[in-house]
Amino acid sequence: MTRTRDPAHALLLGGLRFESRDTERAYRRWRIDTVTPFVRIGYIGSAPSWILLLIAMIFLDPHAAHRAAGWVVGWILLLLVLTWLTVPPRLRRTVMPLAAAANCLAGFLVVWLTSEVALAGEVTQTRAGVMIAGLLVVMFFGYGIFRIPPGVAMAAVTPYAAFGSYQLLQNYNDGELNGVESASLAAAEWIAYLGCLMVCVVIEIVERRAFCKDQIIDAQQRELRHSRETIRRYVPRPVFEHIVSGDTVGIDVPTRRRVTVLFADLVGFTDLADRVEAEILTQVVNDYMTTMSQLVDEHGGLVNEFAGDGLMALFGAPDEMDVEEQASSAVLAAQAMQDGLPALNGQWRRLGVSGPMRMRIGIDTGVLSVGSFGSEGRMTYTAIGLHTNIAARLQAQCEPGRILLSDYCWHLVKDRISCEPVGEVQCKGVHYPVPVYSPSGAGG
Repeated sequence: MTRTRDPAHALLLGGLRFESRDTERAYRRWRIDTVTPFVRIGYIGSAPSWILLLIAMIFLDPHAAHRAAGWVVGWILLLLVLTWLTVPPRLRRTVMPLAAAANCLAGFLVVWLTSEVALAGEVTQTRAGVMIAGLLVVMFFGYGIFRIPPGVAMAAVTPYAAFGSYQLLQNYNDGELNGVESASLAAAEWIAYLGCLMVCVVIEIVERRAFCKDQIIDAQQRELRHSRETIRRYVPRPVFEHIVSGDTVGIDVPTRRRVTVLFADLVGFTDLADRVEAEILTQVVNDYMTTMSQLVDEHGGLVNEFAGDGLMALFGAPDEMDVEEQASSAVLAAQAMQDGLPALNGQWRRLGVSGPMRMRIGIDTGVLSVGSFGSEGRMTYTAIGLHTNIAARLQAQCEPGRILLSDYCWHLVKDRISCEPVGEVQCKGVHYPVPVYSPSGAGG
C-alpha cells in the first residue's frame, strides 16, 4: 500500500526540522509549552544542589567558602528569578534561551569553583576529576533535563566543555597532569558530551513526531466534531445519540411497537410561497421548523420528517416510553406548538408577511413499524403503518388552529388532559369512521 505524504508534517534533516514553515512555527510554540515545566524543574532541582555545595565548602574549607559564597548565593537568587520568569505567559518565548544561558553560566561557575576556589589546596588530579564530574552534571541538565533543542543546547554546553578541556590542557602543559590523566579526563568529558548530545537529538526527534501525532489527532477530532455537528443537523437528536454511542440496533432494524404520531401543517403556506421572496420564505420555514422541533424535543419526541411546511413527529421511538406518557407528551407538545405560533407570526409580520399563519395538528397512537427505511445509499428513520395515515388524515381534516386526536389517543390522555368530542373522520384504510377529540381550549 502506498503511503500518502503529508507536506504539512514532512520532516527534514533526519527528523530535526519540518518542511512547512507554518508547522515549524507551530511546533516551536508547542515545544515552549512542553519544555517550560522541565526547565522549571531543572531550576528548582539545581538550587538545593548549590546550597548543599556551599554548606559542604563551609565545613571543608571556610576560607574557600567565604570566596565562593557571594557567587553561589547570587547564582541561587538568579535561579529563583529564572524560575519565576517561566510563569508569565508573555515571557514564555524567553524560556529556552534563558535556560541555555543559565546552563552555560553554571558550567563556567563549576570550572571556576573547582579549579580556583573550592579545591585550590588539593592536588591537581583531584581538582581535575571533580571539575569533570561537575561538568558532566551540568551537561546532563543542558542536554537532558532542560529539554531544549539540540542546536541551542550545543551553544550552551560546548563553551564550558571546551573551557574544561582547556583547563586540562593547561594542567598538562604545567606538568601537573601526565598525558594519560589529562587524555582520560578529556575523553570522559567528550564521550559524555557526545552521548548526551545523541540523547538530546533523539529527544528532539521523538518530540517532533509526538507533535505530528498530536496535530493529526487534533485535526481528526476537529473533523469528527464537524461531522457530528453536520450529522446532528440532518438526523433527529435521539437517533443521532444512538448512532454516536454505537447502539444502532434499535434504529437499523425496523420493529413493531406502539408509538404516538403527530402531524402538523401550516395553513396557507403554498399561497405564501408564491407571494414572498425566497429569502423571506426561507426565514419563515427555518423559524417555524426550529421552534416546533425544539418544542417537540422538550416534550420527549423527535421530528423525523420535514415536508415543506409540514412535519411528522414520533413519541415513544427510538427510546421506548409508556404509551399513556407518550400520548400525553404528544398532546402537550401540540398545545405548546399552537401557543408558540403567535410569537412567530409577530416575527414574520416584521418581515412583511401579511396575515397570521395558522396550524393544524393531528395525533394518533397505535402499533407501527418503526426503524430505518430506504436504500443502501440513504436511509430515513420513520414509522410506517395505518396509524401514520390516520394521524395525517386527522391533520388534513382539522380546522386551522386546532388539534385533533383519535379516539384511542383520547382514551390514553383523558384522565390528564381535558378534551371534547368534535365528531368523526373517515380515514382511508379504516372501514369505520374514527371518532375524534380536541383538547379543550385548542381552537379558534
